[in-house]
Amino acid sequence: MSVEQFTVQSSSGTGTIALIILVATGVVLLVLALATGRRAKTVRRTFVTLLVIGLAVIGLGVGLFFAIGTPSTITVGSGYVSIQSSSFSGAGNLKVTSNQIVSAYVGQIGQGNLSLSKQHGTNYGNVNIGVFTLGNRATAYVVSNNSTDLIIQLTSGKFLILGTSNTNALAISFSHSVYQLSTP
Repeated sequence: MSVEQFTVQSSSGTGTIALIILVATGVVLLVLALATGRRAKTVRRTFVTLLVIGLAVIGLGVGLFFAIGTPSTITVGSGYVSIQSSSFSGAGNLKVTSNQIVSAYVGQIGQGNLSLSKQHGTNYGNVNIGVFTLGNRATAYVVSNNSTDLIIQLTSGKFLILGTSNTNALAISFSHSVYQLSTP
């Protein structure tokens, strides 16, 4: 059986907003450092501190932009499904084998036991990438840009929720290669 990969792109707007805010803050700090450094020779320590903090904030903004903008990947292979996602703005890397699965089905997230409350990650519109708490208080690793998702309950009591622009193709691949789907 071949390995299939599915890509979930996070919202580029989130990374752009973080970039703009942090770079603007860093620039303001750099301007303050230059203005402070010109006025008095005794405030050298303030100048250096503002300069370092300004450059660090700009670097953080650029780093966040790339971390948030990096797509997550879902891989379906013979007997396993894995996700590769940023640990900072996503669910991290996780590999689940068929013997770790209790049940799997296609369902709608967003209400009841499948309502999502973000622990960390990204949630913007239908984009949910990260670690979430479900309505039933279970932890879920989510990589999805769709409200119709593949819901996988693990033997640990946690959930893996996966959705792409073509969740149907993902579900078919998963059902053939990893674990037979049931009805909710």
